[in-house]
Amino acid sequence: MGSSKLVKDKPLIAKIITSNEPSEKVPIWLMRQAGRSLPEYHKAIRSTINFMDRCYNSDLVTELTLQPVRRFDMDAAIIFSDILVIAHILGCDVSFEKGIGAKITPIETSKSLKDIEEVKSKVLPILNAVSMIRSKLSEDKSLIGFAGGPWTVTSYIVEGGSHKRLSRIKNFSTLDLEKIIEKITKATIVYLIKQIESGVDIVQLFDSNAGMLPKELFKKYIIEPTKKIVSAIRGNFGNFPIIGFPRCAGNLYKDYCEQTGISAVSIDYNVPIEWAKANLNIPIQGNLHPNLLAYNIEEAIKEAKRIMDFFKDLPFIFNLGHGVLPETPVENISELIKFIKCY
Repeated sequence: MGSSKLVKDKPLIAKIITSNEPSEKVPIWLMRQAGRSLPEYHKAIRSTINFMDRCYNSDLVTELTLQPVRRFDMDAAIIFSDILVIAHILGCDVSFEKGIGAKITPIETSKSLKDIEEVKSKVLPILNAVSMIRSKLSEDKSLIGFAGGPWTVTSYIVEGGSHKRLSRIKNFSTLDLEKIIEKITKATIVYLIKQIESGVDIVQLFDSNAGMLPKELFKKYIIEPTKKIVSAIRGNFGNFPIIGFPRCAGNLYKDYCEQTGISAVSIDYNVPIEWAKANLNIPIQGNLHPNLLAYNIEEAIKEAKRIMDFFKDLPFIFNLGHGVLPETPVENISELIKFIKCY
């Protein structure tokens, strides 16, 4: 959809990313904006218990995706979903426990993952939601689709959830680990292409566990799969806007930007903005600390001003350096957005 438009006709964020040129107005959206910090979210999910069920409920996904846009007038909506949807679609036993997060029955081999063709039918409720959201969303606002990076999804399904030491993955044979990542990469390509065909204007790849890898494995398990995904999207949709987020990658952000072909990069709150400006030559998104927004709005506004001043005259999208914390007061989010819009 967005790929067929002229740059000037695209929603603002898609336009900034595609043109790699600054905008007079700096747009804002927040990672994990459609979620637990909003009272209307809790009201909407009362009738559902299982988190994964919410991700496949077209009407609910539509409502949850649009809530932050209605309340805060965000410049983009991001599909309400989770990076582990692709794991669930491929046959992994995925659940979420309050206070713990994702719990997955660890897979033992690449053969545990179902065939890629199953992706096409299982994602239909999500794709229906994408079409519904795009029809209800103002044309001047971007609709962002997303998926987890293949390495991050792999680390979750091998470890059985979020584990910092990656003890099981270290005992996997290299060949089988590569087969798992290859399967997830292929499924992710299908999934993102379907999202684009259904109406998203931008896609973002969340590689939340990118920072766990040394340089040689970073190239193998982060850069190469990302490059394949980007190449497949480019082959189908030309210069389509793709945001990469290799969280906690440190200096490897530079290699990631130069070698994957992504259109824009989201930087986490550990990346000094001075370093980012000097080393990353594509549109930048970021990188206010979510803790500041949740617990110290005065310091959050002060830091937001520093970030805005620093990236002035560059193609820049304001965001957090990670997702909105559940305990973030709605008033704090409103104050931040008001500041950015009036900057």
